[in-house]
Amino acid sequence: MKRNFNIHDLRIFYAVVMTGSTRQAALAMHLTQPAISHAISRLESATGVQLFDRSHKTLRPTEAGQYLYSEAKFVLDELVRIDEALHSIEQFGGRGLRIASSPALALGYAPDAVRRYLDINGTRPFSIDVESSMQVISAVETMRADFGLGAVGRDSTRLTFTPFLRADVMAIAHREHPLAGRETISVLDIPPDTYVKPLWSDYVVAQGDIADSLLLRSGMQAHMSLLPGTVRAVKGISLVNALSASDIVASFPDLVAVPLASRQWFDFLLITRAESRNNELTGRLLDALRSTAQARRQGVYAETIALL
Repeated sequence: MKRNFNIHDLRIFYAVVMTGSTRQAALAMHLTQPAISHAISRLESATGVQLFDRSHKTLRPTEAGQYLYSEAKFVLDELVRIDEALHSIEQFGGRGLRIASSPALALGYAPDAVRRYLDINGTRPFSIDVESSMQVISAVETMRADFGLGAVGRDSTRLTFTPFLRADVMAIAHREHPLAGRETISVLDIPPDTYVKPLWSDYVVAQGDIADSLLLRSGMQAHMSLLPGTVRAVKGISLVNALSASDIVASFPDLVAVPLASRQWFDFLLITRAESRNNELTGRLLDALRSTAQARRQGVYAETIALL
């Protein structure tokens, strides 16, 4: 059975599920309530299935409705992506570059690397979305992003994972913290009441000698974007990768970065789709990623950032 339905009705159906009623969907889409109801009826007729259970006071999606809702989100997101790409081609002569980056690289490194790429290869629109490393993989796989920057790889025939740098874990501490003046810091010496645990949003663990870090407990936690402010507010200490440490210390002079006595690190990967891989474009982006990291390999970071 061939099922034909139009995108306009699909958008209306999505709005009804999102808002929970035809009245709210009508307000959100600036349509009349009868127009919303007619669109749902057309969609049910076109698909041949009942999309809502109407035996209750509120509209509840049936199993078919729940399935169509999940697929509709993907379809509508793809239409937005296509529209943005066409607009970019019309305005700039080329499609925009979309990067999905893990929080560990998004503080300053990823934007600097993309800017370096654009300076060398010509200006084009670009966007950087911050997602967990697992979500970065999904973004590239579903074509929501052209490239991904993350710390997680996996066996996949659809994706290519290229390691481009290794960043050791370092301590960042307020200058008034008792450990701030040391040449190296032992994890076991960190007072728990001053430790701010980073919410990596990556669901990954550093490699290397991590036993001490796994034992470290803290009542204070902060997402990477809020971590510097939290460390400053409590005059505390935290553990981050060397790239994030260099970006944080450059922005906040009252914080210092100190290597750890134990060796721990993260390997970061460039994620691309295997079937649509542009070797020249990928090579240029890798050059920008590595040269941006190389520029940070000075002073205390010389031995904590390595190119792969």
